[in-house]
Amino acid sequence: MPKAAPAALYVQDTTSSYERVFNRVMENVVGISQADAAEILDIVKRSGSDGLNMAGYFEQVYAGYFRGRDWTWTEYDDWAVIFAEMGAFPSHWTDIDLPQKAKTRTEELLGQRMPDIRAFLDAQGVAYSPRTGKVQLVALAEHTAGLEASALWQAVLERRRHDAELAVERRPRLLYDLLMRTIAYRAKSERDVERAKAAGVKRFDLMLAIEADRPFVEVARKKSPSAVPPFYPNDFTLLRPIIENGESGTR
Repeated sequence: MPKAAPAALYVQDTTSSYERVFNRVMENVVGISQADAAEILDIVKRSGSDGLNMAGYFEQVYAGYFRGRDWTWTEYDDWAVIFAEMGAFPSHWTDIDLPQKAKTRTEELLGQRMPDIRAFLDAQGVAYSPRTGKVQLVALAEHTAGLEASALWQAVLERRRHDAELAVERRPRLLYDLLMRTIAYRAKSERDVERAKAAGVKRFDLMLAIEADRPFVEVARKKSPSAVPPFYPNDFTLLRPIIENGESGTR
């Protein structure tokens, strides 16, 4: 008798799940062409993972297709509106538009190197003990004449400019991180559900990271009953298969 064909490799199922989820999610990304999306998918595939090994593609894809480009993910925008209308946000929701708190003068000086702070104080003839800590040195520097004309303060200003550049990139960087993680973990959830159903599982329980997030998850499931987690960006909900008597999973 001819031998039965071997079962499909696990990685093949993994790839197909990732590709399906990737294509669905990328339909809601504005500013990335279909051609670029296809190239991104190829890069992820070449990383030899199902998307969960982000080290194999994360930075390369961001630098080549997202950094400096005018793009947005409308699914994120839609959820932001829905949760705002609910008057509350999920516990792990990431607000990509939340401005970072401005640093105080003291915090800026604390971010400088100890040798540079000491060099400024020495140049100004300020005495201090060799055992004086950084906090105390900064306090001395803050009240020393000539600070704003010093090399130390120029270093502070340079750090400000650097932080400002990072702030400009903060929103697209956070959004990209949420996008790629959502795709990867939805693909994993979809694959896990398919394998469980193939084993005879018919029902799944929700496993919420925080019970207070249940109203948000219920809204998401009502919006799309066939959806798998993460139901919204940065959702940590899991689906637990329910093994009932008589199902193949109990053997």
